[in-house]
Amino acid sequence: MSSFNVAQIIPSLDSGGVERGTIEVANYLSELTLKNNIISNGGRLINEINKNYTNHFQLSVNSKNFIIYPSIANQLKKIITNQNINIVHLRSRAPAWILSFIKNKNFKTISTFHNVYSGNSLFKKIYNKQLSKVDQIVTISNYVKSEICKKYNLDSKKIKVINRGVDVKYFEKQILDSEIDRIIKKFQIDITKKLILYPARLTNWKGQLEFLDIYNKIHNNNYKLYFAGDTKNQSYTEKLQNKIHSLNLSHNCKIIGNLSRDDLKILYHLSSIIMSFPLQAEGFGRTISEALIMKKKLLSFNYGGVRDQLEQLDDIYKVDPHKYSHIPTKLLNIIKLDDEKFFNISSQSKEYISKSFSKSQMVKSYVALYEQQSI
Repeated sequence: MSSFNVAQIIPSLDSGGVERGTIEVANYLSELTLKNNIISNGGRLINEINKNYTNHFQLSVNSKNFIIYPSIANQLKKIITNQNINIVHLRSRAPAWILSFIKNKNFKTISTFHNVYSGNSLFKKIYNKQLSKVDQIVTISNYVKSEICKKYNLDSKKIKVINRGVDVKYFEKQILDSEIDRIIKKFQIDITKKLILYPARLTNWKGQLEFLDIYNKIHNNNYKLYFAGDTKNQSYTEKLQNKIHSLNLSHNCKIIGNLSRDDLKILYHLSSIIMSFPLQAEGFGRTISEALIMKKKLLSFNYGGVRDQLEQLDDIYKVDPHKYSHIPTKLLNIIKLDDEKFFNISSQSKEYISKSFSKSQMVKSYVALYEQQSI
């Protein structure tokens, strides 16, 4: 019998690395037959929760309206009290502010910084720093730890790094031919061409527009480009689609939107190379580890949490941040790399990622932390 009863609080459960990590921790606790809780405003990933052991409570913890925070905090306190929750794990800034309205807390608090968070104004720093006002801070990479210590003047000794993890077993599992055929038909993929995959939600800082310019300069009809990711940012999605049309790339480039985990895995499999060129450093960047576990060719800006993952690996994957002029040559070099040489590089990469950035390590580290905090 465990000594803790944890509630993870996250704005929503639609898509993204933060959401995926929340589900993975909850489902691992369920595997251990430990009751646990998630509090969110809901979303499609609720269907992945093991409801025998994980309670989900729908609450407007995604709200950015400070006026209603006291009311939400009262509802939150009732859930915490009624469920005998003794650890509250905050995974976002808005829930951290809502929790601040609960006085006389009789539970321990943990927060995870999933990124450094943008904005250098006094207001923004105050807003972001609220996530640090807990009993234990966690960061998802050494990069995030280093940066939040500097930006928010935090004591590094009070911060624990638990790297975001990739589900090694899932990405190693063989894909059925029928599933591959389904995806080829669904997205009308021309398998006679080399598929370039850019997996990232469609939003300004992820860098799709800038990469489209690079792709346009390559002038090679043997490369087909697919943008896969959440399209909730409709204005940016429309801007990207318009640019595809204006560059006359509609026959070679497609936005395929948000994918299920299974569909994304198959797209990885079909891809000749996977790209990641965000305009600002990512806190982790899990698509990097996922691609490397599948022994795929990869090009990425080498900074932030991505640098943590690539640091021990071959330079063939790495592009200096914002050096767009380097990308065409790096792309050509990795595409043309001798199969045997890349087999050796990719095998070493997979082994390193499996040992250093696995989901198994991540969820076990969180359970150990929960146990420690409940003593």
